[in-house]
Amino acid sequence: MGGETAGLEEAFSRVVRLASDHIGALDSSMRHMAAHAWVGGGAGPFTQATRDQRTRLQRAFETAAAQVVERIRALGGQATAPSLSTPLPVATSAGGGYAGMNVAAMTRMVADLERAGHDLPAAGSLLSAALASACVSAAPAQQVAAVGSWAIGQATDLRRRLTVLQQRPDGDLADAALLGFGLFGGSAPDPSGVGALLTAAAAGGPSALEKVVAAQDTGQDPTLAARVSSWWQLLDPAARQRIVNAAPHLIGSLNGVPAATRDSANRAYLGLRKHALANQLAQLRALEERMKRGARQSSIRMEIDALEAEQRQIAAVEKSLAMGGVNGRPPALLLNVELGGLGKAAISFGDPDKADSVVTSVPGTGSTLEGIGGDASRAATLWDQANFSAPSHTKTASIIWLGYEAPQLDGGILLADTSVASPNLAQAGAGTLAGFLDGLHATHQAAGTPRFTVLGHSYGSVVTGMAAQTRKGTFADQLILVGSPGTMAAQASDLGVKQVWVGESPQDPIADLGHLPISGGRNPISGILNPWLPNGAGPFGTDPSNIAFGANRFVVHPTPVSGPLAFTGYDIGTHSGYWAQRSASLENMGFIINGQYDRVSRLPTPKQAPVPTPHLAPSPPSRPSSEPVSPPSPTPQSSPMPTGD
Repeated sequence: MGGETAGLEEAFSRVVRLASDHIGALDSSMRHMAAHAWVGGGAGPFTQATRDQRTRLQRAFETAAAQVVERIRALGGQATAPSLSTPLPVATSAGGGYAGMNVAAMTRMVADLERAGHDLPAAGSLLSAALASACVSAAPAQQVAAVGSWAIGQATDLRRRLTVLQQRPDGDLADAALLGFGLFGGSAPDPSGVGALLTAAAAGGPSALEKVVAAQDTGQDPTLAARVSSWWQLLDPAARQRIVNAAPHLIGSLNGVPAATRDSANRAYLGLRKHALANQLAQLRALEERMKRGARQSSIRMEIDALEAEQRQIAAVEKSLAMGGVNGRPPALLLNVELGGLGKAAISFGDPDKADSVVTSVPGTGSTLEGIGGDASRAATLWDQANFSAPSHTKTASIIWLGYEAPQLDGGILLADTSVASPNLAQAGAGTLAGFLDGLHATHQAAGTPRFTVLGHSYGSVVTGMAAQTRKGTFADQLILVGSPGTMAAQASDLGVKQVWVGESPQDPIADLGHLPISGGRNPISGILNPWLPNGAGPFGTDPSNIAFGANRFVVHPTPVSGPLAFTGYDIGTHSGYWAQRSASLENMGFIINGQYDRVSRLPTPKQAPVPTPHLAPSPPSRPSSEPVSPPSPTPQSSPMPTGD
């Protein structure tokens, strides 16, 4: 009987030796991923795929050994199938949080995968021969070889991506987003198909880029900008330039592309559009001269008016950009521009990718691209103030973001969809603002921890509040709300940021719209503050200036009132006066942007008025009585009232 099983026993020994040599081929990769499991993007799915392949490898060897053991026993021999599974490697990260990962460690992991990809197919061939000699199925050998093919495929993709990562200026460390979508992008979930669209865009498909931009403007995918950032960095310089040349206006508005690149693309687009507008207008004006009055001429005039409006929008953008690079300011960067209609744009004074502090201002009612000069001037003034009070060597970027259709004081005020009293336009713009902030986070390169501030003015604070609530914990570090009628939040804590600051002029009528249902807070006519009364549900939630909202409040000094509302104590001019030179409000906003909270002039929290102590009426003189007299009762005292927070 021993002679009949000798060959099988030799085959069994070969299977066990092969298993011993190769069963842990993916253990080191699992160990690396266990140590850095906090990296997002595709890291989680990659870790799971590695775990699944490791299990498949071990089961293949176990099945192979079990098949040979079964043959030996069938011939009367003695053999026991060994347990070939090993414990799952577990390690803890040497780093922490989302600070980054050592790229050298990932390089070693890729090398381990390459080794597995080389060794396992060879082991599969040897296993196949051993199983054939035992006259059992060779399927386990095919599974071992398949795991090797998977490993070499992953290693090839990861090696290509690592080459780009190692060329980054930050050396050994890469941020979590870049690792998650750059290094492990091949494994990243992509339910919306953005990965496929970006691949198509890299091959020269502007229509694919249009779909990506449309997706980012919804704000539904908080990972989209990080994915775009990784995609862009993995492109070679020639491919980047080719895409910019093909669709400068799309790259210029694509969150996740570096600010300097967006600026260059948008300026190129403006130049092209200016030239095209000049040619179109020349042709239309010549045609208009030849046409007689009538419907056709009227149509031409409408086209001319629309194109001339675009020219005025371009002029306004150029004038705003010219505010940068003067009076000590850094050059202005054009981060977005959309011509036509009310128009949209984003202009930054300073490079937000390299700044230590980034403030994004969201303007309110009446804002248009043609009139962006005033909003840009405020953003520039904000940069001046923050830079003036900031510690030396601090880099600041101040952005004016007009990336939504603001309500206008025209006929649309009577329509529910466009009325300034409705949150509909704010809701439409909130996703776009959230996506823009995602992009600022994704492309930021400054060393240390940057501070992100979003400043919402007037209706812009409604947009800001709604955007913040879609990105709780990741939108920004702090919000500044000035002249705010509300944020669609009941309390400051609902906004999901570390700090909320509110500044309100006592003469600002717009800011008091949050108290239209007069059930508490500041009376919209008298301006008298009753902060301890319950706040009514205004059209945009709790008035941020109300004590019940729970925000930090900074001083805005009152000014003499004038104009048609002076008799009420209001002045509409104060609504845009928060940026006045040498004003307390401007100084305070600068301090907040810099994180200099000890220098902020805070509005004191009013205390509740004391409740008067009740006085008992004097008792009439007691009459003589033979009954025993009880001791007098103590005089009732009022309970102490809590003071304000």
